[in-house]
Formats: sequence, structure tokens, C-alpha cells
Amino acid sequence: METGNPMYMRLAQAQVPFQFYTNRWEPMKALMMGTVFPELYRVYQSRK
Repeated sequence: METGNPMYMRLAQAQVPFQFYTNRWEPMKALMMGTVFPELYRVYQSRK
């Protein structure tokens, strides 16, 4: 890789921690919640 050419410069690098999913919701509940994994579900709270 050429280091002098700006076209080949790395702009960012993602660091994603490992996640372990142990539970799964049933398909119909997953559709209602927006995810099949309960660990990823967060209640939406709008700002006032």
C-alpha cells in the first residue's frame, strides 16, 4: 500500500466489542420489539 498517496489513506477503524447473545425472542415478539435479541432492546425515549 502506498503511504504517500492520500487516496489510500485509512480514514477510520471500527472497534466493536464481542457480544454474546444467550436469549432470543419468538419471531412475532421480535417483530414488535425490532430485534430478535433481548440484549439489544432499548426503550426509545424522546427528548423534550
